[in-house]
Amino acid sequence: MVTNLYIYSGLGNIIGILDSLSTDLSINSEDIINLYKNTDIEFDQLIMVLPPQNHEHDLDVKIFNNDGSTASNCINGARCVSKFIQDESLLPFKDLKVNTKGGLWHLKAISDKEFSASFLIDDKISKIELTSFDEPLNLDCIDLGNPHGVTFSAHEPNFEFLKVGENLQNNEYFPDGVNFGLANKVDEYEINLRVFERGAGETLACGSGACAAAVIGILKGELCSPVKVNFQLGSLLIDYEENSKMLSAKGEATFLEIREITI
Repeated sequence: MVTNLYIYSGLGNIIGILDSLSTDLSINSEDIINLYKNTDIEFDQLIMVLPPQNHEHDLDVKIFNNDGSTASNCINGARCVSKFIQDESLLPFKDLKVNTKGGLWHLKAISDKEFSASFLIDDKISKIELTSFDEPLNLDCIDLGNPHGVTFSAHEPNFEFLKVGENLQNNEYFPDGVNFGLANKVDEYEINLRVFERGAGETLACGSGACAAAVIGILKGELCSPVKVNFQLGSLLIDYEENSKMLSAKGEATFLEIREITI
């Protein structure tokens, strides 16, 4: 079947979106791998937008990484979905409830450029110390529908971020891989962040990675909400309410292009 793939950017995190609301589409992991390897179309994640199975929701989504693996959460993708629905006038709402494998997204279109995604979390943190690297690696780990391990520790200038991120994907502590975050604190309301995403490698931005780093910093008493999380091409504002366990990520989403594909 020939269809359109809508390409968006969430701060440089490239998201492909397929519309299965208007047309009945089916796609699997093999299709994702073929699309990524055999075309010149670049994307970090691909999200299929589906009719809701529960009448209380507005949409369902299925999320794939570019290696064909499925993901339970993608906050940059969530904001891109919100903009896609607005751009294509598929639903008449600015506030959406979207069901994912990892839980329910509450999406809000704030303007033509800025969108927010909120969701409930389990804020349990576990600590892991790994000694199999050139220098000890202390990770604070949290599950936000997908697993995250974040280090705030100061590392040597020659710290091999990509090598560590790749090696963590095969670590016994993370049988399904892990999103590895390297956070540098600017002040109590701001951090700089790099993220190595499982199934995609290092990306220019990672929404759930920003959420994980901010929440961990807040719960450890090192950061105060809201936290500005800086990536190479922009920032996300992460707000976390400890009492309600509600986490919100606000930032830009940008339309890039439409590509015709065959699936």
